Amino acid sequence: MKVLITGGYGFIGSFVAERFLREGHQVVIIDNISTGNVNNIKFPHTSYILDVESPNCEAVFEQHEIDAVIHLAAQVDIVTSVENPYADTKSNILGLTNMLQLSAKYHVRKFIFASSAAVYGTTQEMPLSESYLCKPVSPYGINKLLGEYYCEKWKELYDLSTLCFRFANVYGPRQGTIGEGGVVSIFMERVRDGKELVIYGTGEQTRDFIYVEDVAEAIFLAAGTEHSGVMNLSTCTENSINTLIEILSELHPSLPSIIRVNSRPGDIYRSVLNNELLRSTINWTPKYSFKEGLIQTYEWFMRESQSLTKKKKTSTNSSTLYNDEQIQNELLGSALSRNIRSLYLSQNELYLEGTPVLKPEIFTAVIHSRIQAKMKFDTNYVLLAITSEVRDNEQLLHAVDRTLRENDYIGLSETGTPQILLSNVSLNDAGIVIERLARQGVVAEVISGTNPTKGDSKQRNDGANNTVQMG
Repeated sequence: MKVLITGGYGFIGSFVAERFLREGHQVVIIDNISTGNVNNIKFPHTSYILDVESPNCEAVFEQHEIDAVIHLAAQVDIVTSVENPYADTKSNILGLTNMLQLSAKYHVRKFIFASSAAVYGTTQEMPLSESYLCKPVSPYGINKLLGEYYCEKWKELYDLSTLCFRFANVYGPRQGTIGEGGVVSIFMERVRDGKELVIYGTGEQTRDFIYVEDVAEAIFLAAGTEHSGVMNLSTCTENSINTLIEILSELHPSLPSIIRVNSRPGDIYRSVLNNELLRSTINWTPKYSFKEGLIQTYEWFMRESQSLTKKKKTSTNSSTLYNDEQIQNELLGSALSRNIRSLYLSQNELYLEGTPVLKPEIFTAVIHSRIQAKMKFDTNYVLLAITSEVRDNEQLLHAVDRTLRENDYIGLSETGTPQILLSNVSLNDAGIVIERLARQGVVAEVISGTNPTKGDSKQRNDGANNTVQMG
């Protein structure tokens, strides 16, 4: 079987990819690497660095006979969905419908959609079953629920077998600190770095934490069935934040200090999903207890800490502030945070204070990472110089930033000239961006860029990326 995994370089996607590979299936990945990490996948596969909403995704379906699509690519941060609902909708609705349409057109046998417990909203009923009336309270939850409806309609209209999994709070190795379930990874990082742990409220609030490998197993099993509809993917077990702290204290005796603060408005006190439908339908059961999963996660975080320390000690280039891996994870991987304007004030290490403009040494490193991506994945980029006087106009800079995508950047060159880096675009696309900037009163011009290689009959001069084999 050939399976397409969107968001395959991400936390969950990389485990799903590994699960299919173990059974001998071929893996194809679409990922814009805005939050994913190409180093998460270390086996041969086919890769396309694309946004899931891009029309260029059709080339993937044209070149491969895809049997199953696992649609995990998404904007996953609830705060971002509130601050910038357009960005959430673009990824979580336009991206989904693009994948659904292509799957129906090219006769994909199975389509699995990653939904979320966020569709339920705030409720006192526990455990929540699939029949519960959903009342989401955030744009993220609204769009996930709407995504389920799209899947249902694509089954009715196009006979596409669709299955929606409502994920509980997934945790495990490789997880970042943005999005649902992030309390585990946040605590793990702070324990690793010796920083205090912050608990909101009493700590007795509960979540249905599910280990990532159990999620990957359920998706793998479901892909080989004809079952459709909506199912909770959970452990059906409540664990409190205090329980998480207790287990961490056993794993890490020198636990940092704990700070308790008032509860945050809108926080859900209890959350647990009934998984009876999934267990009875697909013959799946979670293998990892909460403690067993935390042990696996803790050991991974500690290994990563030792690896980073070793790399810093063995680095021979003292003038390089950021290596390729750090750029991948800390800059390209933080693209979604650019939509939260207040974060600029707390990211002075990277940005000019109060603006979305990267400092010269950081911007130079980002450009270098784009050059490396071009060499490795044949992804296109264009660099623009802003010739208007904008550097001291904070309001205009934010307006310019809002015209760009999540994985484009404004920064200063080494000489202090404001520039814009456009990722995964052609020179023709750059012309459209220049026109948009002109409508904002900003004059920009192309100073460098790349287009797909001419003469290759499989390449398109429209920003599409080539297939590359990863080893």
